[in-house]
Amino acid sequence: MRFYPSRAGRARGTEMATAKMDLLERIVKAYPNLSPKKRRVADLIMQDYKKAFFMTAREMAQECDVSEPTIVRFACDLGYSGYTDLIDYMKSVIHSELTSVERLKGTKHRFEEGSTLEKYCRNAIRNLESLMNGASIQAMKETSRILYKASAVYVAGYRASATLAHHFGYLLKKIRENVVLDTSLGWDLVDSLNTAPKGSVLFAIAFPRYPRRTIEVIEYAKKCKVRVIGFTDNILSPVARASDQYLTVDIAGVSFIDPFAHLVVFLGALVHEICSCDDEKAIKSLSNFDSGVKKMNEFYVEEEAHKNLEYRQKGEVITSLWPQRKTKAGAR
Repeated sequence: MRFYPSRAGRARGTEMATAKMDLLERIVKAYPNLSPKKRRVADLIMQDYKKAFFMTAREMAQECDVSEPTIVRFACDLGYSGYTDLIDYMKSVIHSELTSVERLKGTKHRFEEGSTLEKYCRNAIRNLESLMNGASIQAMKETSRILYKASAVYVAGYRASATLAHHFGYLLKKIRENVVLDTSLGWDLVDSLNTAPKGSVLFAIAFPRYPRRTIEVIEYAKKCKVRVIGFTDNILSPVARASDQYLTVDIAGVSFIDPFAHLVVFLGALVHEICSCDDEKAIKSLSNFDSGVKKMNEFYVEEEAHKNLEYRQKGEVITSLWPQRKTKAGAR
């Protein structure tokens, strides 16, 4: 997991055309000096980099009829620290390109014992451990202060990321005012950004495959002088490149279904960190929220349910509890 609390947003297409082109250019540049065995590895990646991405070092070595050390040395020749570093970079290259079918096919061959549920649970645990061990507390604190001080916060997330945006926006509304949530691809957010007060922040959430709409909203927000914080999976994500600042949390899955459990945990922790900026204000906001839902009788309360029950008896023995029945003119 990587966290970047304060990085200036980079213009799209200036620092790098695309991550894929950067990778291919590295291979082309190194190719003349590669040994025949390393060239077989280069040819495999050039011909089908998506297939290569799903391979382990051993599988790639077998496919190219070379040794595993050759695979590692090839990665180093391209400027990476090793095979793992190369695969991490390739992940950022193809995350925006893989279809659901390709993800399913690519992960289906990987051997892991246990039921489907056990595989998903173990994957979620690995992601949570990676989050816990790699999180930057300083980055989270800085982001929480920005969101706390913002005059208004706009939360946007579409398609699969809409679930994350809705969760974060709902919690944020409990502890502060002026929160606008958009998960529907509507025009309300655009209109709101156009009249956003000074000091507003857009918190844009997008994970592979990145919805084009998210990038468009980010670019429009910057035209409206709204500060943008992106929440995405890696530094090469188009969301990270377009945002003024960004937080990245890697997602490693076992299928075409995005593993969001650790992302929900992170967003919950971020909201709690915002509360810590001013505990008294957070408590006041939560009290107002609780007062409002109580007036609306919005949530089920066990004590209230008991008031609408009546006893049924047989002689002196209570046989059951039944909901009270409304009768005409108050008769029972």
